[in-house]
Amino acid sequence: MSSSTTAPTPQRRPRHEGLFFDEFAPDSAWLRDHGTIQLPPMDGDHEIVVHGDWRPHPETRGLETGPLRLGLRLLHQQAIVAPATDGPFNVRFVVRSGEGSGGLPLRLALYGAGLTNLLAWLGRITTGWPLCGGLQRFRAQRRNRQLRVTRVEIDGETAFDFSQRHGAYSAAFARKHVRLGINIVGFLTADLGVGESARCMVRAADAAGLPSALVPLKLNCKNPQGDRTFSARLQEQNPNPVNIVHLDPPAMRDIDHHHGAAFRAGKYNIGYWAWELPEFPDGWMNAFETVHEVWCPSEFVRQAIALKSPVPVLAMPHAIRFARPTTPIPELRAHFGLPASDYLFLVLYDLNSYSVRKNPTAVLDAFRLSSLAGRGASLAIKVHNVAGNEADLAALREAVADLPGTVVISDTLSRDDVYALEAACDCFVSLHRSEGFGLAVAECMYLGKPVIVTDWSATAEFVDATNGAPVRCRLVPLERSHGPYAKGQIWAEPDAAHAAEWMQRLFRDRDLGSRLGSAAQRTIAERFSPEAIGARYRRRLEVIASW
Repeated sequence: MSSSTTAPTPQRRPRHEGLFFDEFAPDSAWLRDHGTIQLPPMDGDHEIVVHGDWRPHPETRGLETGPLRLGLRLLHQQAIVAPATDGPFNVRFVVRSGEGSGGLPLRLALYGAGLTNLLAWLGRITTGWPLCGGLQRFRAQRRNRQLRVTRVEIDGETAFDFSQRHGAYSAAFARKHVRLGINIVGFLTADLGVGESARCMVRAADAAGLPSALVPLKLNCKNPQGDRTFSARLQEQNPNPVNIVHLDPPAMRDIDHHHGAAFRAGKYNIGYWAWELPEFPDGWMNAFETVHEVWCPSEFVRQAIALKSPVPVLAMPHAIRFARPTTPIPELRAHFGLPASDYLFLVLYDLNSYSVRKNPTAVLDAFRLSSLAGRGASLAIKVHNVAGNEADLAALREAVADLPGTVVISDTLSRDDVYALEAACDCFVSLHRSEGFGLAVAECMYLGKPVIVTDWSATAEFVDATNGAPVRCRLVPLERSHGPYAKGQIWAEPDAAHAAEWMQRLFRDRDLGSRLGSAAQRTIAERFSPEAIGARYRRRLEVIASW
């Protein structure tokens, strides 16, 4: 499949060619005739020092003996080394600012071994010939092996260590000096999941000390643009070498139209994609042409995308951290018009999304089966994006008419208010048919709340019986298509009766809820903190940059 993704600005990868390893001196390398050590990109002034050794081989004799010379060339600078005695040598070069920005080749040439190299070649092509057996000893090239290259230092740090024959370029040096800046591109002010996805990435990048430019997408977004968390940092330009774009795959081709072809040109482009079913849609395959690799929020999503992807796909979960509300719960409940003393089960979903996947009706069914309505427990249902979905909201209100105490909140809330609502309730319930991550689940766990969730898809990666209330389910095929969720794919059908049992247990055993909530909070702190997720970004970006 051809790709329209513009390749990053060419830079030669740090490597070496024409240097060989042996057991005579395993801490160094030798030359047959010519070699190259490709230095990494460098800004500013730098001192390059090549270290080597002259080590007489005990089996040399005749034509194999005598001094050799090593020629070295870096840009306009040249040097000749002619070691006359045993021992080390070094050669120093200086690279001035601007000369090494794309990486530089350090050329090496061995002089004085031309005759024995010729005899070695003749020995190889005359193997088994009568009267030519005396040539075979030259094939070992013992003469060449006496002049060794041990390491290359840049400003006193080892950049190439030829005692490491399987990886001479120093990983530690690469990690310390690579350029790691990223451009986080997304709906950074939008009140929707993909917008919060980009904001989570900003928190993780900041925690890891990664330079980042925050670029708002110019594509149309019908959700409210009310989140001003990072508004002071927004900019149009994407100056860093890596773009990470938070956008649904079908819309990736619109980036060039709205931001211009130069936006992706010369960058390493990463798509941050979510998907909620086990099979990535065939109709979205052309989105791979816009990226060099894909990041996604869970292993569940990674497996679905990787099965069809021609580029690398990595799981990079969302970073979860925000200021926990400090307002007393009674005041929060009064603010939202919630029952003051009831045990509150919270449901959150977006009317613009496909509610058949979020499956809020299963929560209503479970709550009815629990028989807790009007007996000290209530539902709080927060819906997003009422405009244009008035009929759906009316249907929801009708569906809960028989559940006393149920509160439906349809106002647009800020992120802080969403966190406050989550804090005001006792338990979060998500009987989804599938999730690509489960942001609201993770947020409530961060707040120390017990969560009742379908035991399948991405949430099953971090919710189990030790830190939550996983609900049994069976996998069923979709009987008809729902938007991108195609007929014939599979998703979960949660067991409403099992969810009802969890509701009853948590209502009756508040200590159980406290224990699960504390364990949930630890899970999020240990696995999904900005520091933990940012460290994953850094490790991958170091590898990309070292290319």
